[in-house]
Amino acid sequence: MIPGPDLILGCPHCGALSRLFTLASSEAEGAISWTDGYQQFPHAPRQPNVVRCHACSQLHWVAECKEIGMIDPVGMEPEGGVPRFALFEKPEQAEPGAPPPDGWVNAPHMQSLDEAGYFAALSGGLAKTPEQEVELRVHAWWRGNDRFRKLESSGRYPTSNEAIENLERLIVMMEGGDHEFVLFRAEALRQLGRFEEAEEALYGLCSDYALAREKANELINAKSRDLEVLFA
Repeated sequence: MIPGPDLILGCPHCGALSRLFTLASSEAEGAISWTDGYQQFPHAPRQPNVVRCHACSQLHWVAECKEIGMIDPVGMEPEGGVPRFALFEKPEQAEPGAPPPDGWVNAPHMQSLDEAGYFAALSGGLAKTPEQEVELRVHAWWRGNDRFRKLESSGRYPTSNEAIENLERLIVMMEGGDHEFVLFRAEALRQLGRFEEAEEALYGLCSDYALAREKANELINAKSRDLEVLFA
Protein backbone atom coordinates (compact mmCIF):
# COMPACT_ATOMS: atom_id res chain seq x y z
CA MET A 1 0.00 0.00 0.00
CA ILE A 2 1.33 3.41 -0.99
CA PRO A 3 -0.56 6.41 0.38
CA GLY A 4 -1.55 9.21 -1.93
CA PRO A 5 -2.12 12.86 -1.05
CA ASP A 6 -4.68 13.77 1.59
CA LEU A 7 -7.70 15.64 0.25
CA ILE A 8 -8.67 18.79 2.13
CA LEU A 9 -12.46 18.88 2.29
CA GLY A 10 -14.91 21.39 3.72
CA CYS A 11 -17.96 20.34 5.74
CA PRO A 12 -21.14 21.04 3.71
CA HIS A 13 -22.78 22.40 6.89
CA CYS A 14 -20.19 24.63 8.53
CA GLY A 15 -17.19 24.60 6.19
CA ALA A 16 -14.78 23.15 8.77
CA LEU A 17 -11.78 21.48 7.14
CA SER A 18 -10.93 17.77 7.38
CA ARG A 19 -8.40 15.50 5.71
CA LEU A 20 -9.38 12.42 3.71
CA PHE A 21 -6.68 9.87 2.88
CA THR A 22 -6.19 8.50 -0.61
CA LEU A 23 -4.14 5.59 -1.91
CA ALA A 24 -1.66 5.86 -4.75
CA SER A 25 -1.62 2.07 -5.01
CA SER A 26 -2.93 -0.89 -3.05
CA GLU A 27 -2.83 -4.66 -3.09
CA ALA A 28 -5.42 -7.37 -2.51
CA GLU A 29 -3.10 -9.73 -0.62
CA GLY A 30 -4.78 -11.05 2.52
CA ALA A 31 -8.26 -10.02 1.39
CA ILE A 32 -11.22 -11.68 3.12
CA SER A 33 -14.79 -11.81 1.84
CA TRP A 34 -17.54 -12.41 4.40
CA THR A 35 -20.99 -13.89 4.00
CA ASP A 36 -22.57 -10.48 4.72
CA GLY A 37 -20.87 -9.10 1.59
CA TYR A 38 -18.18 -7.13 3.39
CA GLN A 39 -14.72 -7.35 1.84
CA GLN A 40 -11.76 -6.74 4.12
CA PHE A 41 -8.51 -5.57 2.53
CA PRO A 42 -5.67 -5.26 5.09
CA HIS A 43 -3.52 -3.30 2.64
CA ALA A 44 -6.28 -1.15 1.15
CA PRO A 45 -8.41 0.57 3.81
CA ARG A 46 -11.78 1.92 2.70
CA GLN A 47 -12.51 5.62 2.62
CA PRO A 48 -15.52 6.56 4.76
CA ASN A 49 -18.74 7.35 2.91
CA VAL A 50 -20.46 9.22 5.76
CA VAL A 51 -18.77 11.11 8.59
CA ARG A 52 -19.58 13.35 11.54
CA CYS A 53 -18.04 16.81 11.34
CA HIS A 54 -15.51 17.38 14.12
CA ALA A 55 -16.63 21.02 14.43
CA CYS A 56 -20.44 21.12 14.13
CA SER A 57 -21.12 17.41 14.84
CA GLN A 58 -23.45 17.17 11.83
CA LEU A 59 -23.50 13.93 9.84
CA HIS A 60 -22.93 14.26 6.12
CA TRP A 61 -21.95 12.35 3.00
CA VAL A 62 -18.28 12.74 2.15
CA ALA A 63 -19.29 13.20 -1.50
CA GLU A 64 -21.14 16.40 -0.52
CA CYS A 65 -18.02 18.08 0.88
CA LYS A 66 -16.41 21.00 -0.91
CA GLU A 67 -13.02 20.02 -2.35
CA ILE A 68 -10.48 22.63 -1.24
CA GLY A 69 -7.14 21.09 -2.19
CA MET A 70 -4.67 18.32 -1.42
CA ILE A 71 -1.58 18.01 0.77
CA ASP A 72 1.18 15.48 1.41
CA PRO A 73 0.01 12.82 3.88
CA VAL A 74 1.50 12.80 7.35
CA GLY A 75 4.73 10.80 7.35
CA MET A 76 5.52 11.47 3.69
CA GLU A 77 6.54 15.08 3.92
CA PRO A 78 9.90 15.99 2.33
CA GLU A 79 12.71 15.61 4.85
CA GLY A 80 13.57 18.97 6.32
CA GLY A 81 10.96 20.66 4.16
CA VAL A 82 7.29 21.50 4.21
CA PRO A 83 4.37 19.47 2.91
CA ARG A 84 3.59 19.92 -0.75
CA PHE A 85 0.07 21.08 -1.45
CA ALA A 86 -2.17 22.17 -4.29
CA LEU A 87 -5.24 24.37 -4.45
CA PHE A 88 -8.36 23.30 -6.32
CA GLU A 89 -10.42 25.68 -8.46
CA LYS A 90 -7.60 28.25 -8.54
CA PRO A 91 -5.42 28.65 -11.64
CA GLU A 92 -2.55 30.17 -9.67
CA GLN A 93 -0.72 27.94 -7.18
CA ALA A 94 1.58 28.94 -4.35
CA GLU A 95 5.29 29.34 -5.01
CA PRO A 96 7.31 26.10 -4.70
CA GLY A 97 8.38 25.57 -1.10
CA ALA A 98 5.65 27.79 0.32
CA PRO A 99 4.11 26.34 3.48
CA PRO A 100 0.50 25.16 3.29
CA PRO A 101 -2.15 26.95 5.34
CA ASP A 102 -2.05 26.05 9.04
CA GLY A 103 -5.69 24.99 8.82
CA TRP A 104 -4.75 22.32 6.28
CA VAL A 105 -1.85 20.96 8.34
CA ASN A 106 -3.91 20.84 11.52
CA ALA A 107 -7.12 19.52 9.97
CA PRO A 108 -8.12 16.17 11.52
CA HIS A 109 -8.61 13.07 9.41
CA MET A 110 -12.16 11.97 8.72
CA GLN A 111 -13.24 9.04 10.87
CA SER A 112 -15.52 6.21 9.76
CA LEU A 113 -18.84 5.78 11.55
CA ASP A 114 -19.69 2.84 13.78
CA GLU A 115 -23.03 1.01 13.79
CA ALA A 116 -24.66 3.63 16.01
CA GLY A 117 -23.45 6.39 13.72
CA TYR A 118 -25.11 4.82 10.69
CA PHE A 119 -28.35 4.33 12.60
CA ALA A 120 -28.17 8.01 13.57
CA ALA A 121 -27.70 8.91 9.90
CA LEU A 122 -30.79 6.88 9.01
CA SER A 123 -32.94 8.36 11.78
CA GLY A 124 -31.68 11.84 10.90
CA GLY A 125 -32.95 11.55 7.33
CA LEU A 126 -29.57 11.49 5.62
CA ALA A 127 -30.88 9.03 3.01
CA LYS A 128 -32.65 11.04 0.31
CA THR A 129 -33.08 8.14 -2.12
CA PRO A 130 -33.74 4.40 -1.80
CA GLU A 131 -30.18 3.76 -3.00
CA GLN A 132 -28.77 5.90 -0.20
CA GLU A 133 -30.98 4.16 2.36
CA VAL A 134 -29.73 0.75 1.23
CA GLU A 135 -26.13 1.96 1.42
CA LEU A 136 -26.57 3.27 4.96
CA ARG A 137 -28.37 0.12 6.10
CA VAL A 138 -25.78 -2.22 4.60
CA HIS A 139 -22.97 -0.27 6.27
CA ALA A 140 -24.83 -0.32 9.60
CA TRP A 141 -25.11 -4.11 9.21
CA TRP A 142 -21.40 -4.43 8.43
CA ARG A 143 -20.32 -2.27 11.34
CA GLY A 144 -22.55 -4.25 13.70
CA ASN A 145 -21.03 -7.48 12.40
CA ASP A 146 -17.47 -6.22 12.85
CA ARG A 147 -17.56 -7.36 16.48
CA PHE A 148 -17.88 -10.97 15.26
CA ARG A 149 -15.12 -11.04 12.62
CA LYS A 150 -12.41 -12.19 15.04
CA LEU A 151 -14.61 -14.55 17.05
CA GLU A 152 -15.17 -18.27 16.65
CA SER A 153 -17.90 -18.77 19.25
CA SER A 154 -21.53 -19.14 18.21
CA GLY A 155 -23.99 -16.24 18.29
CA ARG A 156 -22.28 -14.21 15.55
CA TYR A 157 -25.41 -12.50 14.22
CA PRO A 158 -27.45 -9.35 14.98
CA THR A 159 -29.56 -9.54 18.14
CA SER A 160 -30.49 -5.96 19.06
CA ASN A 161 -33.95 -4.72 18.11
CA GLU A 162 -32.45 -1.94 15.97
CA ALA A 163 -30.16 -4.33 14.09
CA ILE A 164 -32.98 -6.81 13.48
CA GLU A 165 -35.29 -4.08 12.21
CA ASN A 166 -32.49 -2.92 9.92
CA LEU A 167 -32.18 -6.39 8.36
CA GLU A 168 -35.94 -6.70 7.99
CA ARG A 169 -36.04 -3.40 6.12
CA LEU A 170 -33.15 -4.49 3.86
CA ILE A 171 -34.96 -7.73 3.02
CA VAL A 172 -37.94 -5.74 1.77
CA MET A 173 -35.86 -3.17 -0.12
CA MET A 174 -33.68 -5.76 -1.88
CA GLU A 175 -36.48 -7.98 -3.14
CA GLY A 176 -36.28 -8.29 -6.93
CA GLY A 177 -32.79 -6.74 -7.05
CA ASP A 178 -29.72 -7.84 -8.99
CA HIS A 179 -27.54 -10.82 -8.11
CA GLU A 180 -25.54 -8.97 -5.47
CA PHE A 181 -28.79 -8.02 -3.75
CA VAL A 182 -29.95 -11.64 -3.95
CA LEU A 183 -26.93 -12.66 -1.89
CA PHE A 184 -27.37 -9.80 0.57
CA ARG A 185 -31.05 -10.64 0.99
CA ALA A 186 -30.43 -14.37 1.47
CA GLU A 187 -27.73 -13.64 4.06
CA ALA A 188 -29.99 -11.24 5.94
CA LEU A 189 -32.73 -13.89 6.02
CA ARG A 190 -30.23 -16.52 7.20
CA GLN A 191 -28.90 -14.31 9.99
CA LEU A 192 -32.48 -13.78 11.15
CA GLY A 193 -33.01 -17.55 11.24
CA ARG A 194 -35.52 -17.54 8.36
CA PHE A 195 -33.82 -20.47 6.66
CA GLU A 196 -36.55 -21.58 4.22
CA GLU A 197 -36.92 -18.05 2.91
CA ALA A 198 -33.14 -17.73 2.62
CA GLU A 199 -32.97 -20.90 0.55
CA GLU A 200 -35.78 -19.71 -1.73
CA ALA A 201 -34.06 -16.34 -2.16
CA LEU A 202 -31.03 -18.08 -3.70
CA TYR A 203 -33.00 -19.74 -6.52
CA GLY A 204 -32.56 -16.85 -8.94
CA LEU A 205 -28.80 -16.61 -8.53
CA CYS A 206 -26.81 -17.08 -11.75
CA SER A 207 -23.97 -19.58 -12.16
CA ASP A 208 -21.33 -16.84 -11.72
CA TYR A 209 -22.15 -16.94 -8.02
CA ALA A 210 -22.12 -20.75 -7.72
CA LEU A 211 -19.44 -20.87 -5.00
CA ALA A 212 -21.20 -18.24 -2.90
CA ARG A 213 -24.52 -20.04 -3.31
CA GLU A 214 -22.90 -23.34 -2.29
CA LYS A 215 -21.51 -21.80 0.89
CA ALA A 216 -24.82 -20.13 1.68
CA ASN A 217 -26.76 -23.36 1.19
CA GLU A 218 -24.29 -25.21 3.40
CA LEU A 219 -24.93 -22.76 6.24
CA ILE A 220 -28.68 -22.79 5.66
CA ASN A 221 -28.79 -26.59 5.77
CA ALA A 222 -26.83 -26.50 9.03
CA LYS A 223 -29.37 -24.02 10.43
CA SER A 224 -26.51 -21.65 11.19
CA ARG A 225 -27.14 -17.94 11.66
CA ASP A 226 -23.48 -17.11 12.29
CA LEU A 227 -21.41 -14.72 10.20
CA GLU A 228 -18.74 -16.69 8.35
CA VAL A 229 -15.80 -16.17 6.02
CA LEU A 230 -16.89 -16.70 2.42
CA PHE A 231 -13.51 -16.51 0.67
CA ALA A 232 -10.00 -15.86 1.98
